Amino acid sequence: MIVLIRNIFGRRPRRRKADGSRQPTVLITGASSGIGRVTAIHLAERGFHVIATSRSLDRLEPLHNEMVERRLALTPVELDINKNEGVNRVMPGVIAEHGPIDVLVNNAGYGLWGPLQTLSISEMKTMFETNFFGVVRMIHSVLPGMIERRDGVIVNVSSVLGRMGTPFNGAYVSSKFALEGMSESLRTEVKPFGVKVALVEPGLFNTNFQRNMVTADGVDGQETVYTPLIKRYRKNHDRFQSFGKDPINVARVIHSIIESRNPPFRNPVGVDARAGMLGIRLLPEKLYWPLLDKATMR
Repeated sequence: MIVLIRNIFGRRPRRRKADGSRQPTVLITGASSGIGRVTAIHLAERGFHVIATSRSLDRLEPLHNEMVERRLALTPVELDINKNEGVNRVMPGVIAEHGPIDVLVNNAGYGLWGPLQTLSISEMKTMFETNFFGVVRMIHSVLPGMIERRDGVIVNVSSVLGRMGTPFNGAYVSSKFALEGMSESLRTEVKPFGVKVALVEPGLFNTNFQRNMVTADGVDGQETVYTPLIKRYRKNHDRFQSFGKDPINVARVIHSIIESRNPPFRNPVGVDARAGMLGIRLLPEKLYWPLLDKATMR
């Protein structure tokens, strides 16, 4: 049974613009912090009715309170995208109460860090439930309606690491590579029905992503052959963190995708993301990979 948000928080969100037209509805997963939160605010400010989801309703309360104070249309919804029953139980009620989902922004995800040798299958499966299968569940829930209306936008938030692998990020990288491949196929499948699919590929941004990253259980418990490499990687990575930018830049790209009649399929965001992808395309492997090794572990 869906939680009726208006009964918990009070006012039901506005569904009409001043001219009487219906506000387009955007559903954003992982909206309690980081890119998801900033995007929710940015789109609500521009006249969208935002359905902001998170596994914890409490985590959405600060965002909802801010939107109520500013009289912007945002509805918080508790939704666990990691389970079929969670999505199947909540989404029909959301659509019945708030109308069709015009735009789906699949933003929820987290990082799992460590040498592949230290990662357990269980840890990787858990991460894939969020980063990949959760996306598929959400697409299943909204795509039939989009196809019926011959209109809709699906934005999958990937990463620069959906195009290039870096050491100790193999689990996260593999989930984003999978997301990108699935999105390529989906884009072609639904284009005849007027549904647009686009990827957003951020580089480093100032969010809680690094703080929330899960380190594999087998990484820090004991000395291994990887320990010296991990120490060098962490030292270099801390230096790169200073280049993180404001996530509003990602929100603006998502907004431009939504508004575009024919949005680009891949949308790298950030100088580091564009540089990394340009290097992959233009540099020979004999040059590119040694440069990457030097930047991360030397």
